[in-house]
Amino acid sequence: MDRKEKNGYLVEGMVVEYKEKPSGKLLNKIIGAKLKAIRLDKGLKAETVVGDNKKFFTTIYDLWKFERGTKTCTSKYFALCKYYKYGVDHLFERIN
Repeated sequence: MDRKEKNGYLVEGMVVEYKEKPSGKLLNKIIGAKLKAIRLDKGLKAETVVGDNKKFFTTIYDLWKFERGTKTCTSKYFALCKYYKYGVDHLFERIN
């Protein structure tokens, strides 16, 4: 099982759990995992993403914490959505 497939199952499971019992902490994890899936699908390395978004991520560790859902913030979310050319509405349509 590769990283893309593993992350896909992780996102699906978290969405099902979120629909049963909504939680802010779980939503942060879903957002981070979904953006990680987009990064993996596009074949981008973490170093590239951090290098192109130095204003929002100072180190790879910052991106890692965001993708894990432990340190999320809307400015980083919108910066990554713009960088990946991913519509903000797509994620929330899937969850709702």
